[in-house]
Amino acid sequence: MPAFSYKARNYAGESIEGVMNARTLEELEQQLLNMDLVLINASQLKESKKTSRGKIKRRELILFSIHIATSLEAGVPIIVALSDFAESTDNPTFKNILAGIIRQIESGSSFSDALETYPNAFPEIYVSIIRAGEATGNLDSVLRELIRFLEWQEELIAQIKQASIYPTFVFLMIGVVIFIMMTFTVPKFIPILTSFNVELPTPTRILIAVAHFFENFWWVIIGSFIGFFIVYKFTYQTEKGRLFWDKIKLHLPIFGKLNRKLALSRFAHYTALLYSAGIGIPQTLSIVERVVGNSVIAKEIVKAREGIMTGNSIFESLRQSPYFPSLVLRMIQVGEETGSLDSTLKKVSEYYDKEVPQAIKKMFAVLEPTLIVVMGGIVLFIALSIFLPIYKLTSGIAAAGGLR
Repeated sequence: MPAFSYKARNYAGESIEGVMNARTLEELEQQLLNMDLVLINASQLKESKKTSRGKIKRRELILFSIHIATSLEAGVPIIVALSDFAESTDNPTFKNILAGIIRQIESGSSFSDALETYPNAFPEIYVSIIRAGEATGNLDSVLRELIRFLEWQEELIAQIKQASIYPTFVFLMIGVVIFIMMTFTVPKFIPILTSFNVELPTPTRILIAVAHFFENFWWVIIGSFIGFFIVYKFTYQTEKGRLFWDKIKLHLPIFGKLNRKLALSRFAHYTALLYSAGIGIPQTLSIVERVVGNSVIAKEIVKAREGIMTGNSIFESLRQSPYFPSLVLRMIQVGEETGSLDSTLKKVSEYYDKEVPQAIKKMFAVLEPTLIVVMGGIVLFIALSIFLPIYKLTSGIAAAGGLR
C-alpha cells in the first residue's frame, strides 16, 4: 500500500506532520478526518524516501518487542501498548515513529501495515513475521520468537566486535609504525648509509627504495586507499559488482569461511523464523534472499526457490549449490521426509549458533599471532637494513686494520 507524507491541522489549530498508508489521496483525507484532522498537503513517498525515514537501534527494537509481547499476553490492546512504550522511551525519533503508527492503526490500518511505513526502523523480515502472526492470531508467540532472533543477532555482533578489538588495534599499529618509520625515521639514515664506501646489501637497497617512494609518492598510497573505497562503493551498487565482491568475501583467506558461515547462519535463522510463523517456503525464501547479506548466497536461494516452484523438494533444490554443507542438507532432507521441517530448520539454526562463535574464535586465534609476527618481521627487516651496511663497513675496517 502506498505511503503518504502529510501535513494536517487539528481543530485546535495545531499543525501535525506524519506518514500514513492509504490507497489514494482521498482515502488519506478521509482517514485524517476520522481522526479530527484536516489535511493541508500530502505527497506520496517513493521507496527510497520511505527507507530514509527514522532509524532505531536493535537494542531498542528488542525492548519494544518485549513490551508489546508482554502487553498482548496480558490482554492489553495494541494501541495502549504502543502508547505506553511511546511515553517510556527517551528516543525522540522512536516517539515520532510510534505516534505515526498509532495514528495509522486508529485510522484502520493493521499493525504490520503501519510498521511497513518505517522500513528503516522495522526491517522487512520483522514486518513479514508480524503480518504472519496477525493472520494466524498468534502475534504474542511470534513476537517471542522475534525477540529470541533479535537477541541472537545482538549477541553475535557483540562477539564479533569484542573479538576484533585487539587484531584491529595491532593492524592499525602496524600501519602507523610503517608510516612513521618510512616517512620520518628511515629518511634520516639514508644519507648516512649512502655515504658509506661499501656496496649496500639488498635489504638496505629495498628499504631505501621504499622510503623514497613513501617520501615522494605518499599521496599515491593515500589516493589508492580512497580510490579503492570509491570503486568498491560504486561497483557494489550494481548487480555484477555486488556479485563480484561478495564472491571474493566468501573465498578470502581466513575471513572467507567465517563470511560463508555468517551468511548461512542468517539463512538458517531467517528461514526457521519465517516458516515457523506460518509463511510458506516459496514466500519465505523470497524474503530470505533479500536479507541474507550476501548476493552470491542470495542467488543460490533464488535458484532453490525456482526449483521448489517447479516441484522439487527443498533438499533437491539446495543440493545444487556448492555453498550449503552436506550436514545441513541432510537435516533438511530428514525434516521434509518426517514432516517436521519447522523443528529441523530450528536445529539447523542451533547448529550455526555453535558453529559461528567457534569460527570467530578460531579466526581471531589465528589472526592475532599472525599480525604480531608480521609486525615483528617488518621491524626486524628495517633494523637489519640499517645495521647490515654498518656491520659490513666496520668489518671491512677491522679486516684492513688486521692486514696492517
